[in-house]
Amino acid sequence: MGSFLLELSLLGILIIGLTAFSAVIVQFLGEKIFGRKTKSLYSSKSRSIQSNWKQVGGNHRYRQ
Repeated sequence: MGSFLLELSLLGILIIGLTAFSAVIVQFLGEKIFGRKTKSLYSSKSRSIQSNWKQVGGNHRYRQ
């Protein structure tokens, strides 16, 4: 009975882990295999847009 519970829990952890990381794995493989020249297109575009944003947070008068 103990080995059954151990095997069932390991199978559950494996299924949950694969489900949780499947999108990350597929995105990584898609960028590496099919990305070619546009590997960093989206991150560099996002970085260029955010470079002119103002820093927010007030004047820090409550910080000790």
